[in-house]
Amino acid sequence: MIGVLFSDASAEAGHYVLAAVQRSVSSTQAQSISRSRLREIAPDVVVAVDAPDGWSADLIAWLRAGTRKLVVFGNMPVALADYLGYHTTDWPAGLAAASRSASAPSGEARESAAVVRYGALAQALGGQLWQRPFERFDFTDEWNNLGYGAIRGDGSIWSVGQAVQVPAEAELAAVFVAGERQFSYAALSDTGTSSVLWFNRAVGPCDSFEWRMVEQFLSGYQPDTLPCQPVLSELPWGYDAAITSRLDCDEDVESARPLWQSYQRLGVPFTLAVHTQTLSRTENHSILRELLADRQQGAVLSHTATHAPNWGGTYDNALAEGMQSGTLLEAVTGVPVRYAVSPFHQSPSYAMRGLADAGYEGCIGGIIRNDPAFLTARGGALAGLPAGFVGHSQQCMLHGECMLQEGDKLAIFKQAFDYAYATNTLFGYLDHPFSERYTYGWPDEALRIDAHEKFIAYIRSKAQKPLFMHEEAALDFLKFRSLAQVIEEGGTFRVLTPSNGASPLTLGVEFRGAHVQVETGKPLQ
Repeated sequence: MIGVLFSDASAEAGHYVLAAVQRSVSSTQAQSISRSRLREIAPDVVVAVDAPDGWSADLIAWLRAGTRKLVVFGNMPVALADYLGYHTTDWPAGLAAASRSASAPSGEARESAAVVRYGALAQALGGQLWQRPFERFDFTDEWNNLGYGAIRGDGSIWSVGQAVQVPAEAELAAVFVAGERQFSYAALSDTGTSSVLWFNRAVGPCDSFEWRMVEQFLSGYQPDTLPCQPVLSELPWGYDAAITSRLDCDEDVESARPLWQSYQRLGVPFTLAVHTQTLSRTENHSILRELLADRQQGAVLSHTATHAPNWGGTYDNALAEGMQSGTLLEAVTGVPVRYAVSPFHQSPSYAMRGLADAGYEGCIGGIIRNDPAFLTARGGALAGLPAGFVGHSQQCMLHGECMLQEGDKLAIFKQAFDYAYATNTLFGYLDHPFSERYTYGWPDEALRIDAHEKFIAYIRSKAQKPLFMHEEAALDFLKFRSLAQVIEEGGTFRVLTPSNGASPLTLGVEFRGAHVQVETGKPLQ
């Protein structure tokens, strides 16, 4: 069992971290524990979230008592820092401003002056020489097509926490501003018979591909000498990449037909997320029925009833938006709607609660501009939401406005997929059908189709065995994975999977450096 440890003062970050860990190891294998339970049950693995300085003695005693793995997010308690050889340094002036990015003009990207740079040690946890800005935009001040969230410099739970220097041999990553190194961002320290992984942020990298390093630490770091925990792969077993895409039908539906025909030629499933005010025009009905004629290749999701910002601003409005749009779509297609896509990708927690109460099984959203809690490195159960409701973050927007003006126009999209491929992440991207008002920066349909086809070709050239799914199949798999349970008995682990046939796909599990197919109930070796 993994104990997730946090004080009342850190409860907000603690609950987000607990949900993130559970998305990787299952809800049964990660539990919130009190400070006293650290002494009583002495779990082999602990994740400490912004632990107070006064908890240092407990954590040090726990580390020394056996072979242990400790993950520390945010505050590194002062005596524990001394024990590991960490020391504080001066907080750089102007970091809050340096953490923010300018708005991106069409055809270009913009990034903050503050960046995180990973070094060679990151490879010990499946990382690379990554460089990620605190904040970046590909479209105005809204979208980061590379998928990760924002690191702030404002003292919030999304901010870097301390100006700390770690021993050079332990440093995984450091913060740089305008090319000048400032302080450490992440570290991996081996001490005695235990190891400590630290990220300088209360929520850790729970909103970024960097979460892969946490999973690798838990599941496979020093498997011969340290405890390991099984991690459920976000990729279905037998595939080295999983990809899902859709069109969000804000103003038109039928105009999606030429791109759908292209996807049919390529053998790639297609998804339409429909804002149901478009259904007042009957010419938008037939494509939905045709798409759903082959449920393996097509899916329709709700994109709300009125496309109201923030799902209408209240729980009650979100509940109504979900119910009204679902009823209208089922009336037109004859097929119940089970999943939704957030308007403007705004996904506040009250809206997710409203959708769950409206009978939805999950929602797609996530954008760097707002609702950081919905930007999750792994899809699945969300903090504060009931079991069986899942979220998936997809902020890679394949629009004409985001095509680079210079060099390879698809370079950012290829990089986004590369990050997902390197970190075993289910990758999602989106576009919109044209309307009379707006073509999303595409000069014409032919150029848009060409860009989509070239991107799919790139994915197929990069992955050995990619799995393309429509959104309903992708979310079905995430729901199936979220309901799986990792059970530990006497030092032996088993994975129990749901028997309700929620997904025809099979789970994979990573454990002690091996990646194997889950056979429900069978002990892992």
